[in-house]
This record gives sequence, C-alpha cells and structure tokens, in this order.
Amino acid sequence: MTQALRNFKESTEQHVLAQIWAPVKNGARFVLTTSGQPFVIDPHSNGLHQYRMVSLMYMFSVDGEFEGELGLPGRVFQQKLPEWTPNVQYYSSKEYLRRDHALHYNVQGTLALPVFEPSEKSCVGVLELIMTSQKINYGPEVDMDLRLIKSARHLRLDVYLALLLNQICNEGRKNALAEILEILTVVCETHKLALAQTWVPCMHRSVLAFGGGLKKSCTSFDGSCNGQKGQGVTGRAFMSHNAYFCPDITQFCKTEYPLVHYARMFGLTGCFAICLHSSHTGDDDYVLEFFVPPSISDTYQQKALLGSLLATMKQHFQSLKVASGMDLEEEDGFVEIIQTSMSGRLDLRLECI
Repeated sequence: MTQALRNFKESTEQHVLAQIWAPVKNGARFVLTTSGQPFVIDPHSNGLHQYRMVSLMYMFSVDGEFEGELGLPGRVFQQKLPEWTPNVQYYSSKEYLRRDHALHYNVQGTLALPVFEPSEKSCVGVLELIMTSQKINYGPEVDMDLRLIKSARHLRLDVYLALLLNQICNEGRKNALAEILEILTVVCETHKLALAQTWVPCMHRSVLAFGGGLKKSCTSFDGSCNGQKGQGVTGRAFMSHNAYFCPDITQFCKTEYPLVHYARMFGLTGCFAICLHSSHTGDDDYVLEFFVPPSISDTYQQKALLGSLLATMKQHFQSLKVASGMDLEEEDGFVEIIQTSMSGRLDLRLECI
C-alpha cells in the first residue's frame, strides 16, 4: 500500500497528501485512525505537513449514530461509498470536524474512497486524498487510484461511478435518449435554463448515475455526478416515480445531497426533477433534472415557470411519460415541493403544488 501511494504521488502534479484511515480498537469501541498507517505527502507543502499532524490527533467512530462522531472518514467507512468536495469550506464544522484546521492550512479539494479486501464486502479502511487547490472533477485521480491499488495485493477499491457510457446501449435506449436530449434542449432554450441533465439507475447498485445533459455554464459539474436513491431532488423523484421541486438545494446537508457543495460553488438554487419512462425501453427509469435561474426566487414566479416548463415538455413527448402514470395536464397534486424552513434548516415535509 505504501508503494502504491508513492506511485500516486509521483504520477500527479497536484500538491497532495494521501493517507490511510484504518480501524483500531479503542477501549470497547473501534475507531478510525491514520496514526501508524501508510501516507505520502508533498515535501514542498508545509501546510499539508501541518495538516497531517492535525489528522494524527483525530479518531472517528466506525459505528457512530451521530454525524459528529463519524466525520468524513467515518461516513465513507460506514456507507462503503466515496465522498468528495471541491473545497472543504462548503462543509459545516459538524460534517467535517477538521474544517477550521483545513482552512488555516489552505486545504481545499478532498476525496475519500473506501478500501476493501478483494474477497469480502467489508470495508477495511479509507483512502483520503487532500489537496491545496480547489478540485472539481476527480475522475483522473479515481482512475489512477484504481490502477495503483491493484498493484497492492489483497486490497481493492470499490468506486460506484458507473456512467451510462459504460452500459450496453441498445437501439431502444438510443431512441429514448435522443428524445430526452431534444426535450432538454428545447426546455433550456425556451426557458433560459443554465443546466439540465439526465440521471439513470446504475445497474449494480441503488445509485443514480449521470447519463448526459445540456449545460451553458457550470463547467465540469456533470463530471462530479452520482447519488443514492432518495438523496437530493433527483433521488426523491426516482423513489416516487414522480416530480419534485426544491426552491433552494443549497440548504441540503452533504448526506442529504452529495452534490450540494457544487451547487453552492456554481450558484445553483432552484431544482426540478421528474422521473420518466419511455415506450422504447419499458420500465427503465430516466430522471430529468432542471436548474431554475437564480434570478427567479419568488415563489409565484417559480411555480409559474414550473407550469410553463411542464407544458413545454408535454408538447414534445413522443415515447415518454411520467413513470407514475400521472398525466402532465393534471394540475393538482403533481409536483411535490421540498420546503426550506424559516430557520434555514431543511423541512422535509412535502407540499403539493
């Protein structure tokens, strides 16, 4: 493992600290620690050296029930899923316990990946990559890690970033996606939306993977996309086979919406998602996600835009329909609204438009 980390450091031009978190027994409980574990560090970055010393002082629960006990390594270990951020400043202190230290030592982009034994499903550790620059797309780092970890016997990384391009695309799916692309294009051009994209279920897990989209801004946002069932607006639309709207997705926490840091970075707020089926592909799910211009923040204006957006979609549907069977022309009870409370905390009660 140490040699694999060294190979990674030598193959990247980033100022990076790569360290392993592993479970050890602390009294009656198991905790994650990086003390005594393999690590590599940029010899020219004093900030990363200091941050490594800070990390040595921390231990994170592997089975804690509260977010503050887990921290970033604990969440990745417990959920067996990767977690990353373009900049740790978008975390709260509860979500990222080392936040103040990170800001002090100019730590920005961070990626954490679960490490597994090849023959087992149990997680045996967490690989954490820490950088002093803001990072949007971690695809190259993930690909490099996968190749290097394979050189370390007895270990493997499970990274569930299954993109649509890696799945077999039959003629029916090609036709469905062509129709979806036309709808995304027409809706964005008609209603001046900055970003629209498509999500599809990963074949191997309950994960939604980015399947293509149309963007006029937010460069590289789509390269950062994946999510669990029920997370964010798209996850809820997927679970219910219906449509959801949230006026301000930046109010989600990281565990509720893994891409919230990117939304804050790019100034994305209002988000509408709808789950569709196509007659070309039967029960295959496609979740279309649209981001409302930030200038439209008034509730009345947002609802008017949603009505117009749905009408535009209806005009261009050929093989597509709402997965729940609901007719787009039914006004009452169609779009469910995820409200934000007056205190700024997310209120997950749903209201019908």
